Amino acid sequence: MSNKIGRNDPCWCGSGIKYKKCHLGRHEQEPIKRYEAAKELRQAFSRETCSAPSAKTHVCSKKIARAHTVPRSSSLQTIARDGHVYGFIPSFENLDRNQGRLVPELIGINRASTFTGFCTVHDDAIFAPIEKTDFVGTAEQCFLLAYRAQAREYYTKHGMASLSGLRRQIDKGRPLNQQLEIQSFVNALEIGANAGVRDSKIYKMKFDEILCSSDFRDVRAYIIALQGPPPVMGSGGFFPEEDFQGVKLQDVAMHKGTPDVVTVSSFASGGHGYVVLSWLQQCDGSCLPFVRSLHNIPDEDLAPAILRLLFQHIENVFMMPDWWEELPDATRRSLIDRMACAVDLFTDRRDGAMLTKDGLQCEPWGVMGRRFVGC
Repeated sequence: MSNKIGRNDPCWCGSGIKYKKCHLGRHEQEPIKRYEAAKELRQAFSRETCSAPSAKTHVCSKKIARAHTVPRSSSLQTIARDGHVYGFIPSFENLDRNQGRLVPELIGINRASTFTGFCTVHDDAIFAPIEKTDFVGTAEQCFLLAYRAQAREYYTKHGMASLSGLRRQIDKGRPLNQQLEIQSFVNALEIGANAGVRDSKIYKMKFDEILCSSDFRDVRAYIIALQGPPPVMGSGGFFPEEDFQGVKLQDVAMHKGTPDVVTVSSFASGGHGYVVLSWLQQCDGSCLPFVRSLHNIPDEDLAPAILRLLFQHIENVFMMPDWWEELPDATRRSLIDRMACAVDLFTDRRDGAMLTKDGLQCEPWGVMGRRFVGC
C-alpha cells in the first residue's frame, strides 16, 4: 500500500495527516510504551474545568473542586468501612494485573466518585438542594441528580474523544495487515466517540437552559425509596436500547437524531436510600417504557434488576465492602462481567442491554415505596 500513496498524500488510515508523517514506516516504529499510554489516559480524565453554564461563569472560582457525583458524607460514608468502598478504577495497570479485566478495589471515599468538572463556587451553589438538604423527591432535586450525572458524562465523553491520537498509535511496530485491521477498528470507534461528544453537548445545552431558568416542568423521574442506604451507589447516564423484558426501545447506532438518554443515581439521604431515574420530556419515547418495565418488577426481584442496570451501564459505581466480600463468587464474577461492558478505555460504547432476569441473586434491599415525578 505504501507504494501507491505519495509521501505528501493524506494517509490511508483517515487521520487527515500526510502519509509521511503518519503511517510511512509505521511497521518499523517503536510500539507505544505502556507508561506513555497510561499517562495520556490519566490526563484525559483529570483535566480541570468548570461545567457551569456560561450565564453563571462570571462568578466562577479559580479553584476546581473534586466534585462528588455520589455525596461523600450523606452517602458513601454510610456504606464505607474504615473510610473505604469498593470501586472500579479503569487503568492499564489494573488491566495488566487482572489479565485484561477490571476487578473492584478499595478506594478512599475522598477519591471515590469524584471528577474535576466544577469550580468550588458552582459545585457548592448549584448542588446545594441535594447536598445540604434531605432528599424528598422534588422536580428540582431530581433534575440536579440528572444534571450532575449528565455533566460527568459530558466530561467523560470529551476525555474519550481526546484519546483519538493514542488510539491511532496503537498499531506502531505492527505489520501492515494488522495496521489495516486496527485502523479500521479505530475509525469505527472515532465515529462513536464523535457522536458521543455531539449528543452529550446537545443535552448539556438543554440541561443548562433548565438550570438557568429554574423551570423544571420538562423533568421526569422515577423514585425508588429504600429503608436504608443501598449497598451499591453510583451515578451516570446512558441510552436505553432495551427494557427489562428485552423489548427494543431505540437503536442508537441507527438513530438519525439524538438518542433518548436517562440518568440513574443510587444514594442515601436522611437515613434512607434512593434509586432515582431521571430524564426529560423529549425522551419519553424510550425512557418512559424503560422505567415502566422496571416499575413492573416486584419488590423481591428489584435489587437484582437494579444491580444489572448499574453494573451494565454505569462504570461510576461503589460498593459496601462487607456486602461485596460476602457475595457468592458466581455473583461477583457476573457483576464483573457486566462491568466489562460499561468500562472501555478506548471507546464510550455501552453495548447490549442484557437487563432481562437471569440467575443473579442478592438479598432484597427493603423497598419502602415507588413513585413517578412529572408523568
